[in-house]
Amino acid sequence: MSDGKSINYFSIDSANLQELAGAESHVFNNDDLSIILNGRPSDKTFFREGEIYQLPEPRLLLFLDGEADVHLDLEQYHFGRGTVILTTPDVILEFERIGGDVEVCGIAMKEAVHVSESVIATATPNDFKLLLRMIYLLWDMATQTPFRREAVLQMTRAMVANVQSIKQASDNSVDKPAISRHQELFQQFKTLVSRHCERERNIPFYAGEMRISPHHLSAVISRASGRSALYWINRAVVLRAKVLLRTSSLLTYEIAERLHFANPPAFNNFFKRETGLTPKEYRERNSRGERIEERG
Repeated sequence: MSDGKSINYFSIDSANLQELAGAESHVFNNDDLSIILNGRPSDKTFFREGEIYQLPEPRLLLFLDGEADVHLDLEQYHFGRGTVILTTPDVILEFERIGGDVEVCGIAMKEAVHVSESVIATATPNDFKLLLRMIYLLWDMATQTPFRREAVLQMTRAMVANVQSIKQASDNSVDKPAISRHQELFQQFKTLVSRHCERERNIPFYAGEMRISPHHLSAVISRASGRSALYWINRAVVLRAKVLLRTSSLLTYEIAERLHFANPPAFNNFFKRETGLTPKEYRERNSRGERIEERG
């Protein structure tokens, strides 16, 4: 994920969904969920290349057409027709490339629907058709008057379970290209870093979680990514710090506490070492709308 960029906090509650999705789309929104059918964000109100976003609500997206290259938390993905994306709350993503013909159906879920783990999968033609039918059925149910809340929420949870099943089937497919043990461990490491980086920043912790030695973990990550394990940990911590500096009113010492630094000076020194700016300088430049060129 690139340095030198601000993080955009993007909540469905603060968005003009019709403008976001395009004039030809259909939009539903209430306190429980939002649904977009056949969204074509042609003006790229949201899908702006090179921008980094934090999404507070869990989302489910089904790509109907077009292609995109995206970083989701610490991993890079290529999305195309049939890609289904399920994200946990507060996921961090960056769009590297967005095709002009992107068309999606999407659901933003709020507190009533829990998503514990992000999923990226490619649906088979049959699964794609089923998911599309489920989305349209959810739309029909959600737009009934009066609003049938429990039925709609159960249907939404069924869609989440279905996406998780699609991912599991994809992982178990005999046709899936084999990945090396090093790449498998690297992916596991990045998932753990994304989950624990606010509290854990030492290699032995992650090695223990993965049941391998710290030395072996360091060697595997270096071989698989060309970067050290500490690089990935620090990058994740910096990203969390940027989110808090960009989107909250927390004072620097409060951010240091939230990220479990020993004291504010330790946080300041870490942030400046990694970005070339103090937290105060980063926040002030963002508030002025300045482009920030950082170390990377």
